[in-house]
Amino acid sequence: MSEVTDDVVADKRPKGVNDGRNMGVQKVSKQAGKKRGRAIQRDNGPPASSPEFAAYLEEIVRTSRTLPEAVRRLEYRQAATVRYHMRRFGVRAPDEWHRRPNLAIVSRRNIPETVISTPEARAWVASIIQGEGCIQSSYAKKSNSTHLALDVSMVDPAPVFRLSEYVGLDPPSKPVKNHQWKPLWHKNIAGLRGIRVLHETLPYLVGTKRREAERAVSFFDQEGCRRGCFRNGDIWSRKDFPLRMKGRTSGFKPQKVAESMPPAIPAIDSSREKTIPEVIIRNTEDRFWVAALIQGEGCIESFYVEATDCTAILLTIGMTDSAVVFKYSDLIGLPRPAKSRNRGEDKPIWRKSIVSMRAIRILREITPLLLGDKLREAERALNFFDNDGYHEGCVRPQQIWPTSEFPLRRRH
Repeated sequence: MSEVTDDVVADKRPKGVNDGRNMGVQKVSKQAGKKRGRAIQRDNGPPASSPEFAAYLEEIVRTSRTLPEAVRRLEYRQAATVRYHMRRFGVRAPDEWHRRPNLAIVSRRNIPETVISTPEARAWVASIIQGEGCIQSSYAKKSNSTHLALDVSMVDPAPVFRLSEYVGLDPPSKPVKNHQWKPLWHKNIAGLRGIRVLHETLPYLVGTKRREAERAVSFFDQEGCRRGCFRNGDIWSRKDFPLRMKGRTSGFKPQKVAESMPPAIPAIDSSREKTIPEVIIRNTEDRFWVAALIQGEGCIESFYVEATDCTAILLTIGMTDSAVVFKYSDLIGLPRPAKSRNRGEDKPIWRKSIVSMRAIRILREITPLLLGDKLREAERALNFFDNDGYHEGCVRPQQIWPTSEFPLRRRH
């Protein structure tokens, strides 16, 4: 029995022990084999020791989409060997190797094919982008790509929260500083989600903003990105999109006018008020669009009519893009403004004002769609003025909407 046991134990011993060799020799031989593998003679390329190998390696690395592909083409066993030769010859890895497509696939799962489900919500989001949004680009150096970015900033957080809800994003947690002005609540819609939102809201955009959106849709791919570094001026040139320039600009040369003060508001004839329909904005989508425009760009004010000793409600929209004011005028059933108001060296502004009964009826129709401070201003106006949009006596706007209750009405 002892002989059989010895034979079985002998069979289970490592081969190196049976041959009388040290097992450390095997480890050394494996390391030497790895080093020899770097100089393997390939069928389609020069050996690593030849002078032609550096150019051959650079060509393989440049034309390979991933590191594993370069390993296969070079017929190496490990990626570490390729990286060793790249460091040796100073060959830089392509930017494409640093991309992580799996993360892009995972992130796309959370973005539905249709971001904004209802046409009313699309009209509302489009009007917010029309007045308060900015279509621009953002460059990522790591991936060497430029992606689309839709930015919306407002001093009132309520519409920004509603925008975040419509586009399927979390609302901002806090405002951002705005120098000496009031803090801004900011929301960014970028990449794939941004390009889909732009596609869905494009039919509701007008004027320069629509041309900017069409330019973005044609410039970026279906993912909302484009390879390379492109600044905003490269995509939307100042020559083609002069309204994108901020503040004072030499691109506009407004004509001088003799009257610097705004024209006086004429008295409203009661016979004309009777022709105003009970429902001003009949279409639901148009009502959402007007509500969002007044939410961002509208101003609810009052003015004193000395002839009748009463105060009337005044609803005003002012923008540098005439197409927006023209559409607004068409939807509320009033003629378009004939000319803009010049502001010295600044860009001219197009205004449309609505007074008394028409203004109070429009305010009733859109008040359920307003949010935040603008909603409280509209509710105060509906309670203060009568059904014709008037209130007896001379009452200043500060008395109707005191800054202690409506702090966002202050300029600073």
